[in-house]
Amino acid sequence: MPFSKTRSAINFVTLVILVFVGYQYRVQLINIWKNGLNQLQPCQRPISYSISTLDSNFGVSKANILADIKKAEKIWESSIDKPLFEYEPDGSGELQINFIYDYRQKATNSMEKIGVALNNDRASYDALKIKYDSLLASYNAEKAEIASLNSSYSSDKAVYDKNVSYWNSRGGAPKDEYAKLEQERIGLNNKTAEINQHVGTVNSLVDTIKQVEEVLNNQVATLNIKVKNYNSVGDSTGREFNEGEYVRNASGVKINIYQFKDENQLVRVLAHELGHAIGLEHIDNPKAIMYYLNEGVNEKLTADDLVALRTRCGIK
Repeated sequence: MPFSKTRSAINFVTLVILVFVGYQYRVQLINIWKNGLNQLQPCQRPISYSISTLDSNFGVSKANILADIKKAEKIWESSIDKPLFEYEPDGSGELQINFIYDYRQKATNSMEKIGVALNNDRASYDALKIKYDSLLASYNAEKAEIASLNSSYSSDKAVYDKNVSYWNSRGGAPKDEYAKLEQERIGLNNKTAEINQHVGTVNSLVDTIKQVEEVLNNQVATLNIKVKNYNSVGDSTGREFNEGEYVRNASGVKINIYQFKDENQLVRVLAHELGHAIGLEHIDNPKAIMYYLNEGVNEKLTADDLVALRTRCGIK
């Protein structure tokens, strides 16, 4: 085959492959193009989004999640009377929103069970520290009780074994002695059950204390509190407890939500991450939606938020 025909055949095959790959990944390619436009011309067209992952462990329906995202949208849109986001129910949104259940939400749920509301402020830290000290005291008391029970059990078991051995060496115990040995055996079994119950309590306390320690260590770092790390019942993992994150990389653009204690906090976390999707950076104002900590309770833009938004969108 002549060289020119060979090259034409190769070019045709290459074209077919490119067309096939382009078709297979058309949604991703379109979204890359849209994301590029959003960066070059922010706020000129709504950012489409879809819910990619919603872990059932959160116990929240998709309908409720969508309603909360809409509330977060409106925080930005109503301030400039402009549509900034739109929902794509078929999953093709350029912005993928994921609700990922892991140690963070599990810790949040555990804190609720022990009566502590998680907030990134000193008051929350102080309340959690008081609860931690109480849990640690219960843990130490349970360990001391287990040690006492184990010591008593060992002593009683030694006496029981000695008596059993004594009567076995004489061919068996008389009826009254046998009845006494049987009562001792039942007492030992009851003490074993009591020890196991206390061990179960300790194990449960250890799990809770470890989660509290993780949260306390995270708050120590976040609030820059000058104390040593908490690791009374286990090594500190150093895991972060960020509520959410905005990620933009070669694989696409996404928002990951990890934890929220109630609907108000969820709306605020979503509003914060949607702000990043618009292209906003963090603001050094604790009351602002775009403050790096989700410690506020307001769901309205501050003047700083609004200035950042109008600047990003080119609105005077």
